[in-house]
Amino acid sequence: MKSYFGSYYSPSTEPVAATVLVFDRNLSIGYRYPNGRNAMIDWPLKEVEAKYNAPTQQTQLRNTKKPGELLVIEGSEAATYIQAIHAERQKPWYQRSNGREGIRNSLLLLALMGGFVLLYILIVPWLSENMAGRVAAKTEQQLGDAVYNAMNLQAQEDTAASRVLNQFFKQMAIPSAYDIRISVIKEGVVNAFALPGGRIVVYSALLHKINTYPELAALLSHEFTHVNNKHSTKSIFRKLGSKVFIGLLFGRFGSVASVLIHHADELKSLKYSRSLEKEADMEGLALLTKRNIDPAGFTGLFTHLKEAVPKGAMPAFLASHPDIDKRIAYIKAASTTAKVETDSSLLSIFNQLK
Repeated sequence: MKSYFGSYYSPSTEPVAATVLVFDRNLSIGYRYPNGRNAMIDWPLKEVEAKYNAPTQQTQLRNTKKPGELLVIEGSEAATYIQAIHAERQKPWYQRSNGREGIRNSLLLLALMGGFVLLYILIVPWLSENMAGRVAAKTEQQLGDAVYNAMNLQAQEDTAASRVLNQFFKQMAIPSAYDIRISVIKEGVVNAFALPGGRIVVYSALLHKINTYPELAALLSHEFTHVNNKHSTKSIFRKLGSKVFIGLLFGRFGSVASVLIHHADELKSLKYSRSLEKEADMEGLALLTKRNIDPAGFTGLFTHLKEAVPKGAMPAFLASHPDIDKRIAYIKAASTTAKVETDSSLLSIFNQLK
């Protein structure tokens, strides 16, 4: 905006002193009638013709739609300024200074929005995962039970096999703050997964592939570590990210449970990071070696699973647990000095299962 002082002429009044305000789209003229009454008129800038009269050294402004009206301003600045606005308007929009500024502002806004989206995508899942590590075991159990019930697996449960697996795990005598409950589900899926708070689900198709009690001990110790180290809770919260973040932030676990229940079917094939998988392998292996259970249970479990499917196919259990050959290698390397003894109690329970 520019402001000037000038003289306003019209057919109905004597010339009067006027204050002139020039905006991007209009020109405002303020003046006072001889009787003292104030007046204000606007000229659309596109209708204003600006000329500089060199002999008088004055700018003359006329409204092309209102013949007879004239605005006179001393000097050439007003004419130059208005002519520059007219020239700018003749350019294509993308060449105008305000157009280029608009483009720059739009690009800047997009960049800022992109930055916020990137931060949101990266930070919110990370924050959710870290907040999950502070969830109490009792709350985890409530969340895990709610998700398990939402999966509607109860009707497919092999209660006899579940009873034997729970007896087997209890005989392993692994201390935990969680109430570990194992369910065998009659389904032709080669899979097993852990839920927050102590629920472990093993599908019968996977159970039928297991040939020895160390292999079963390896499977259960691996899934137990996912529960005990909050891997399941952290991975689920990270996967659902923003959907659970607000609930966690304000301690609204009812809303968190609702989100988990809504996504219950997705959690059957939950994938862990490689670092969490290795942690579950190595701590599971430590549980076996501490009880003198043959560490070959891990390598046997993975080997039999790989051999059980046609070439090029991959069972769900292995698909969510990548780099099997590398894992077999580091388990073998870590168990070279392990002491192995036959546990007659575990063997007896396993024989009941088979």
